[in-house]
Amino acid sequence: MFKNLQKELRRLELTTEISVPIEQDPEGFYDKECPSEQCYFLFKIHGDDWSEIVRDEEVFCPSCRHSAPAKSWYPRAQLKAARDYVLGTIANSMNRAMRADVAASKRRQSRESFLSITLDAKGGRNAVLVPVKAAEPLRLRTICEACGCRYSYVGAAYFCPSCGANSADHTFKQTLNTIRTAASLGETLRATLNPDEAEVIAQALLEKAIQDAVMSFQRLSEQLYERRTGRSPRRNVFQNLDSGSELWRTEIGRGYSDLVDASSLRKLRIYFQQRHLLAHQQGIVDHDYVDRSGDKFYNLGQRLIIRKIAVLEFADLIESLCTKLMKNANS
Repeated sequence: MFKNLQKELRRLELTTEISVPIEQDPEGFYDKECPSEQCYFLFKIHGDDWSEIVRDEEVFCPSCRHSAPAKSWYPRAQLKAARDYVLGTIANSMNRAMRADVAASKRRQSRESFLSITLDAKGGRNAVLVPVKAAEPLRLRTICEACGCRYSYVGAAYFCPSCGANSADHTFKQTLNTIRTAASLGETLRATLNPDEAEVIAQALLEKAIQDAVMSFQRLSEQLYERRTGRSPRRNVFQNLDSGSELWRTEIGRGYSDLVDASSLRKLRIYFQQRHLLAHQQGIVDHDYVDRSGDKFYNLGQRLIIRKIAVLEFADLIESLCTKLMKNANS
């Protein structure tokens, strides 16, 4: 009486996998998620590159550089949708088997029989099976300089998911984006926190942005120098504008004064010295700051006050210098 159902149950016992179709987004990217519980960073990889460039043995998180085999990178939301798809597939196969048993039972019954026993199946509506949908395309897209893998993300990403390479140029741009975002958070903080807390946090973010800009410039300059010469520069040489400029003049025949105008270089000198003051003197103005920066705005013993407009200007100046430096160092 339950011949088809029993047959289907035996088939399911022998089934080791059920294929679940997963869609690409409209731009051809697959959704991925870092499997590290401390990260769960969401990103996308172009479908062709996932098949042709990315290795099955190892994929890297663009945010934290956690590594794991390719099969480990399905987003949690997709895994849940895939489980629903599998359960729906099984339910549909069971429904078909039971309906087949019902139909067979009715065919075996004789209309002239004094007593008839038939099966009936109610409910058991088939699940609608659709491919696991992709999330909407992500805003930021990049191509790895080392292996050519195309990937996209939201927020900040520092490593190629295919080869794990850290692009100095890419990281520099990410840091500038973060700096500009941090500089603009003051209004939001003042609207959500009490005035004292908002001002303290906003000022801390601005001061950190000044320091991050110099550190990012240093890191980019070091990688450009190592790539060009095959040698490591002296430690922290690019935190000092004069020393870094002379090193580049020796190597490429051009210093910073040849790459940006005098006004920009004068402002950069002030911001670099402010970074030094924030990092080593808690922002308190001393003789060295006055002598090296040429900044006449502050008196000795005063503390620096960093404004949004200054951070945004510094980010623009740093970006302009680095763009010209990369062009010359890579030529």
